[in-house]
Amino acid sequence: METCIWQKQGWPYLTWNMKELSCVLGEVRNRQGRLAGKASLLGADLKRELLFNSIALDVVKSAELEGVALDADAVLASVARQLNSDASAGRAEIVDPLADPAVQVHADVLFNCALPVTEERLFKWKRALSATRGEAAYRNTLLYEMSSGTSGYLYIQDSYPVSEEMKRFIQWMNTIHPTDPVIKAGVACLRMSLIRPFDEDNGRIARALSDMFLTRADNSPQRLYSLSSQICSRKEMYHDVMKNMRNGNLDITEWLRWYLYCLETELEETENSLTRILEKSKFWERYRLIRLNERQVKMINLLWEGMDDKLTSSCWATVNFCSPDTALRDIQDLIQKNILRKRNSGGRSTSYALN
Repeated sequence: METCIWQKQGWPYLTWNMKELSCVLGEVRNRQGRLAGKASLLGADLKRELLFNSIALDVVKSAELEGVALDADAVLASVARQLNSDASAGRAEIVDPLADPAVQVHADVLFNCALPVTEERLFKWKRALSATRGEAAYRNTLLYEMSSGTSGYLYIQDSYPVSEEMKRFIQWMNTIHPTDPVIKAGVACLRMSLIRPFDEDNGRIARALSDMFLTRADNSPQRLYSLSSQICSRKEMYHDVMKNMRNGNLDITEWLRWYLYCLETELEETENSLTRILEKSKFWERYRLIRLNERQVKMINLLWEGMDDKLTSSCWATVNFCSPDTALRDIQDLIQKNILRKRNSGGRSTSYALN
C-alpha cells in the first residue's frame, strides 16, 4: 500500500522548484497588473456587474467541483442582495437555501482577506457550506485513501490527530513569509486538500483559502476573475493532480505549475473579455448620436458578444422575426453609417461584420 504525502519524513515542509516556476509566476503577476489597469477604466456600474458575476461564478463552480449543484440565478441574486446593491431591485426572488451561506463565505474571503485565518473562522465557513448546518468539528484522525481505486478510506495513525495538524497549518497561514502570495495561495489550497480536516466541503474551503491569498496578492477585493471556473473546466485533470500529490513526495512543483497555468489562463481570458467590453464601450460612445432602430442595436450587441454565425441578411431576418427585405435595408443602412462592412461577396453567401 502506498503512503500519503503527510506520512513522508519532513512533512509538512513542502518544497518546490522556484526556478522552474518563476517564468509562469512572472506572467501571472504581469497579467494581474494589466487586468487591474483595464478594470480601472470601467464605469462603476459595469465594474459592479462584472464583480457580481465573477463572485457568483466562483461560488457555483467551486460547489460544482464537489458535486453540489447551486442555482446560478439564485446565487447571483444573493450576491446583489448581500452586497447591498440597487442591482438586486427588480430581480426575481429565486430561493436556494444553499446560496446565501455560500455567498457569505465568499464575501468574507474577498472583503476580509486581510484578517487572520482562525479555527473559529474555518468552522464558520464549514457550518455555512454544510447542508445540515450542524456543529462543525474536525475529524479525529488523518485518513488515507486506498490506492486500489475504491472509494473507501482506512483510518491510520490514531496518534496523529487532525486538530494538531490544523494548528500547524493555521500558524503557517498567519505567518509572514517571503513567499509570493500567489505561490502561498497554491500551497494553502493543496495543503488544506491534503489534510481534509472535515467530513465534507474540504475542497470548497481549500479554494476559499486560495481565493483569500489571491485577493491579498491583487491587493483589492474587486476581483473580476474566477479561478474555480477555470479549474472546473479541467475537473478530471484537477483530481488527477491532487491524487498524484496525495501519494507523492514533498516536492509539489507539479501542482504549483498546474495551478499557475490555470490562473494564467483565467487571467488571460478575463483580460480579453475586458478588452472587448472596453472596445464595445468606445464603439457606442463613438456612435451615440447615430439613430439606430431596435433591430440594429440588438444585432450590433450580438456581434460584440461574439455571435458565432456569420451575419447574413437571412440570419438577421431570423433573429429579428422580420422580412428579408427589412433585414437587408437595416444592413445597408449600417454600411452607409460605416458601422458594418461586407466580409465577402457572392450573392446569398454575402456576410457582414463590424467595421
